[in-house]
Amino acid sequence: MNASKTTYRSAVEYAIKNLSDAPAEVMEKLTALSASLERKSGTERKPTATQVANEGYKSAICEFLRGADKPLTVTDILKNVPAVEGFSNQKVSALMTQLVNAGAVVKTADKRRSYFAIAE
Repeated sequence: MNASKTTYRSAVEYAIKNLSDAPAEVMEKLTALSASLERKSGTERKPTATQVANEGYKSAICEFLRGADKPLTVTDILKNVPAVEGFSNQKVSALMTQLVNAGAVVKTADKRRSYFAIAE
């Protein structure tokens, strides 16, 4: 097998390829299991309630950052965005990381402090 992480699907495919002397019934079961794993991995999943809520929080943060005249810290965002009132710094920081990864926000660091601004 390869050096990447072994999944159930790859293990079943490996078994199908390398068990040439297995009984026909075992091969049928492995083939059915492989098909089942294929169907399961190909389905589209709905976002969870938390993911849907986070999208609303992220849009509120982006809207606030559009009006800001300078980059802001997580603490500044926490204090000034009503949608995230009561959240922990870690929660807002996680939302900001998601926005940075999506390319909606730019992160800069100055003296170990992170500042965020809307991406142009």
